[in-house]
Amino acid sequence: MLPNKEKGFMSFERVLPPDLPVAERIHSFREFSKAFPPEKVREQAFRCMHCGVPFCHSACPLGNVVPDFNDLLKDDKWREACDKLHSTNNFPEFTGRVCPAPCEAACVLGLTDSPVTIEYIERAITEHGWEKGYIKPEPPDTRTGKSVAVVGSGPAGLAAAQQLNRAGHTVTVFERSQDCR
Repeated sequence: MLPNKEKGFMSFERVLPPDLPVAERIHSFREFSKAFPPEKVREQAFRCMHCGVPFCHSACPLGNVVPDFNDLLKDDKWREACDKLHSTNNFPEFTGRVCPAPCEAACVLGLTDSPVTIEYIERAITEHGWEKGYIKPEPPDTRTGKSVAVVGSGPAGLAAAQQLNRAGHTVTVFERSQDCR
């Protein structure tokens, strides 16, 4: 039985799924962190205190609304959590793996305990979204006839290209390195 949201941070410890042994993971480029079952992910979302002033928002360069997607996930609303996450983050499947998680460093719970596992929760929501088919291409209804060049295929360039494409523009992304394949 899961507690009410006001008690979740007192009921559950911060837990991350185990990584595969190094001897196994050096032989591939596959995911090396095992996944938690959905109920364990929800327990981690319960740890969010829903602070009056959630510093995780301001620490996140994207302004992810962390308490909002945690609250939805806590209530087993995976699709809504996925939509909420995508409302501020074009590529949570990347950031849930490679972001240094300044949101976790700013988590108020981290003042007295281990912070919420925000980065892992983000990854889990996205993986669930792909598995269930919540994440789909969003082509524009109409094209504007305008072409836009985006220089740089880093996260900002790809996010800009995605938003411009959704607005109906034809987008070409240019990358300095010819070896980006």
